[in-house]
Amino acid sequence: MMNYTEIIKTALAEGGLLDAALACQKAEGYVSACAVEKMATELNRSPAEIFDSLSFYSMLHFEPMGKIRIEICRGAPCHVAGAEAVIDAIEKYIGVPVGNTTPDGRYTVEFTECQGQCQAAPTVLINGNIYTDMTPEKITELLKGGANA
Repeated sequence: MMNYTEIIKTALAEGGLLDAALACQKAEGYVSACAVEKMATELNRSPAEIFDSLSFYSMLHFEPMGKIRIEICRGAPCHVAGAEAVIDAIEKYIGVPVGNTTPDGRYTVEFTECQGQCQAAPTVLINGNIYTDMTPEKITELLKGGANA
């Protein structure tokens, strides 16, 4: 188990709750229940209040993430351009539906909002790298090639 005390105290002193959560996520890959409890203690709040505040932020994750993080744009332009077929190909290849992590911890697949590349829809982010004009064939080849593994 990670010792969050110093990470949280430093982040709270320099910023606030979001800074503390981001520091914990950076250290462990997600914001654990233990980290939420430590933040609650430091701020004299309940863990439920802390979680309620932090759950607003889509960049925070409260469960371990896969080594390869796949984010699929769910905006209208991507949808119209064929994102559903790309989603189906991803789910088929990795074996879990969007919103999940594979049992081996290799992949996490989730939806995101607009990735700002509507002219080249549909788009997918893999570990922060954007891929445009995606098709089921292109995403399958990327994943077979170990994209950003």
